[in-house]
Amino acid sequence: MSVLAYSQCIDRGKIKYGGNYYSTDYIRLCPTYAFATNGDTSKNWNVLTDPIDIKQAPAKALAYKRNVDIAILKYSGDKFYSKLNFHSLEVVYPQRLNWFKKQGRQDVTLKYYKAKYFFFYQFKPDSIASFLIGIAVNKEGKIISPFVFPSKKNYAPIDTSFTYCKLLEIARSKQRDIDPVQELSLEFDTKSQRFLWLISQSVVDTKEGDNFFNQVMIDAADLSKVQTAKTYATIVR
Repeated sequence: MSVLAYSQCIDRGKIKYGGNYYSTDYIRLCPTYAFATNGDTSKNWNVLTDPIDIKQAPAKALAYKRNVDIAILKYSGDKFYSKLNFHSLEVVYPQRLNWFKKQGRQDVTLKYYKAKYFFFYQFKPDSIASFLIGIAVNKEGKIISPFVFPSKKNYAPIDTSFTYCKLLEIARSKQRDIDPVQELSLEFDTKSQRFLWLISQSVVDTKEGDNFFNQVMIDAADLSKVQTAKTYATIVR
């Protein structure tokens, strides 16, 4: 049923990930291995392989994950945490720098090395939309990145009566020039501490310089609260 719910009014590919892991701010180009549930169970770790099975992650990393989970729960509360899914973690191995280079990763460096561990989470109000959350942790286990999601006192649960067709109907009623729609995503406004459904218009005829397009922001907890805006993307050719 969920497939029908969105396929009749918006292409599945236009429902994008919201948020940002911000992993590049802490582990960009570092020699890392990724670990995830149902990852590769091989003991031979390849620098270009898919994520490794989470059971092979360092014991310290798993201990720090439990601490991160507790910190998120304490900060955001049960209602938010119940919608949060752990995705994966990356561990930086500085001692493997030369090994990565020998295996073909010539771009690898420790120049941007800020975090030893990086944890990836997804906040999912349904089976389709995802808001990306990244948590950076140093080698002592201290969280060194900000929490870009609502606190317990500010979290307003997502209105689960939404459908993607309904969101588009609301957007079109408030901004008649929103079509053709480029994408739809769930975003977080740090100022208001609210989740928003962001619908962005596609720029059909792009040109060098500023290309303006319309956007509609719908409060994800109260679909009657809607804002419109005109923004732009700059193209250099």
